[in-house]
Amino acid sequence: MTERETAPGGERREAVHAERRAFVRLASDLSASCSDVTRGQRSHDVGWPGRVRDISRGGVGLLLQHCFRPGTDLSIELRDNTGKLLRTVAAHVVHASAVLDDGNPCWILGCAFEEPLSDAELQELV
Repeated sequence: MTERETAPGGERREAVHAERRAFVRLASDLSASCSDVTRGQRSHDVGWPGRVRDISRGGVGLLLQHCFRPGTDLSIELRDNTGKLLRTVAAHVVHASAVLDDGNPCWILGCAFEEPLSDAELQELV
């Protein structure tokens, strides 16, 4: 439907796109490594590398070449551009979509943190 269109029955309907996010997302250049804790991955297993697209107190948008299904519990290591580990967070995948990143096929994962970050914790990451 367009913004103002007649709905079945003749009444007019407004297209409403309500913002459902509880936290403001901030662009990020952090790198990440994700491990599937749902499958009981061992600590010495290598995680899947990726990039943080955006981050908020409540979650993170990740670009990965590996797809984790919605509902998967992840351990996500967040690193700065030198590779220094900044924080490891527990999250679960809310959605996954195939995208192209600089012409390369990959996945964008929307993940919700198990525990929201504090304002101070978020500021340390941006």
